[in-house]
Amino acid sequence: MNSFTNAADGSPKAWVKIMKRLVGLTALALVLSIGLAGCSNQVIRVPIDPYVTSDFSSRHIQRVAVLPVVVPDYLLGQSGETISVDLTNQFMVELANRRLYSLVGGDVVRDILVDQYNSPRNWLETGNVAGAIRIGRELKVEGVIFGRIVRYVQSNLTQSEVEVEFQLVEISSLETVWSVREQMLGKGGSPTFSDTVTTPTNRRLSQSAITGAAERIGEIHKAGGPIEVSTISTRRITGYSLLSVGTVTAVTAGYYFTMSLNAYKDYQKADSAADLNRYQNDTEEYDRMWMIFGGVGAACLGTGAYLLLTDPSRQYTAGNENNDKMQVAVWPAVTPDAYLLGLSGRFE
Repeated sequence: MNSFTNAADGSPKAWVKIMKRLVGLTALALVLSIGLAGCSNQVIRVPIDPYVTSDFSSRHIQRVAVLPVVVPDYLLGQSGETISVDLTNQFMVELANRRLYSLVGGDVVRDILVDQYNSPRNWLETGNVAGAIRIGRELKVEGVIFGRIVRYVQSNLTQSEVEVEFQLVEISSLETVWSVREQMLGKGGSPTFSDTVTTPTNRRLSQSAITGAAERIGEIHKAGGPIEVSTISTRRITGYSLLSVGTVTAVTAGYYFTMSLNAYKDYQKADSAADLNRYQNDTEEYDRMWMIFGGVGAACLGTGAYLLLTDPSRQYTAGNENNDKMQVAVWPAVTPDAYLLGLSGRFE
């Protein structure tokens, strides 16, 4: 009987062994999970409510001209024309795929720009809503979409940012029917611990911004009017989900740990070789189970808490500066009869 020893026999040395095993397992799980969560760079979509006219459902605009995206002055000498062409083409493809309007663009718009601005490049420098309306009248369309790059900043180590805006103007009334703004932030990360920290490229952010703008326009049409943008990021949803999974898994680990204690007690009381062998096998099996579930639970809880507490989008949530204060605490409790892992939090 002395050949089989279980760490849960109640002695001080046994409890020290248990705690060392728990601490080591939890620390390893947390280091790996948090390290993996922070290694990759991130694209963060800042929630911004679009403007939509209150009588949107009564506007029946079908034929719409899409003009080249206007760029800031600081991009004109840095391939600004190429950037504008790429964004404009992607935006037209995104809208065409959603079949919301009959689009007018390409060479037809280019010819008008050459006629009124001498070249499309001059439009990129001086284009505005008034000019877009004039072009829309020349093209005899019902509406014109004016787009512009609001911000285009690339930083290799800290944060990159792209912000674009598109608005649809009805030619007959000269009123803005909708206006959507997409702001994408790139946070630095590295593929491995030893690699240089980099932010997502502005090209990647731009593509995400255009796709996001087209999605918003599709949502406006589906709703038939104004919409509200959710302020909960995917990162936060993932964090909450991991906390939930981690809590359930940790409770399961506690169950198996309690079963291991009970099996070992039965082992100590056994008076036959068959019972000794059976309870020993049960104890060892329960030990394996609680260690597996305990490690998974610790990883999920640690990663979930890390994702929530380090979510960069919280500081950019418009109009919710006071709604994102959060405190999360994870606390273990080990007793002679059970192992528990508690989670407490406060949200303001």
